[in-house]
Amino acid sequence: MKHIFFIIAVLIFGLASCVTQKKFNDEVSAHERCSKKLDSLKSKYKNCNAEKNKLQDFLDARNADVARLENDSTETHSTLNKQQKLNSELQAANDLLIKQKKEMLENSSNRNQQLSEELEKKQQELEAKQTELQNKELSINGLTNELKLRMLKVKELENILNSKDSATNNLKKKIAAALEGYDESELKVERKNGKVYVSLSEKLLFKSGSAEVDIKGKGALKKLAEVLNKNTDINVTVEGHTDNAQFKHEEYPRDNWDLSVLRATTITKILTDNKVEPKRITASGHAEYFPLSSNETKAGKSLNRRTEIILTPKLDELLKVLEN
Repeated sequence: MKHIFFIIAVLIFGLASCVTQKKFNDEVSAHERCSKKLDSLKSKYKNCNAEKNKLQDFLDARNADVARLENDSTETHSTLNKQQKLNSELQAANDLLIKQKKEMLENSSNRNQQLSEELEKKQQELEAKQTELQNKELSINGLTNELKLRMLKVKELENILNSKDSATNNLKKKIAAALEGYDESELKVERKNGKVYVSLSEKLLFKSGSAEVDIKGKGALKKLAEVLNKNTDINVTVEGHTDNAQFKHEEYPRDNWDLSVLRATTITKILTDNKVEPKRITASGHAEYFPLSSNETKAGKSLNRRTEIILTPKLDELLKVLEN
């Protein structure tokens, strides 16, 4: 490029040979300035071109960023829409929950009031039950104390009864010993129901239909009276019994009732004549109505014609315990 300008300059110089040296020098100077300016412009152009390329690269990078941002914006917008939709759903769910919570609170308030009333009722019932329980405990304590007293009383009664049983057994032995000379068909001593039964047959005491006691019978009654006088805590019951053979007398005894009672009172008088206290003795007659055996046989009738002297220990101590 410089050679071209130089040639042009020579041609111009040759053509303008008539131009003055001064003017030529001015042109050369101007040319040199222009050449420098051109070089400067070229350098600037090169720099501008490099700057342009740099700016283009920057622009391309920014365009890429813009494109990426636009893409991100699209995705972000889509995500935002989804998030907004989700937020709307969450808001709706939250509103529903708030509504349900409000309803639950209202129901809970009503339920709490109901439960509070039920609790108060239960508390009142519990207090009533506790009061009832305390009363029952007091009653049980009272019953326990009463039971203890009753047990003591029962124990005392048992001791008394055992003592009476022992006394009854001893009495039976004493009477049996006193009357041991008599045959069993005439006299029998037994212990039944806590009592001593002295059963005297008609054979020992009376003739048939009579209320007069034979000598042998009076001897047995005298020995019995001796035992009773030594055991004053014994009550005496005299019972007359007959068989079912009927008889009718115009005079006393008129029938079996009269005969059974008369025989009982006759024996009672013999005992009292032998110093047994009258207030200890009770006389009664049962006619044929308490048989020991069947009246269909002779042996049975013989057993039924009897007088029973029933000896019972006095129960004064027992009655005192029962009354207390």
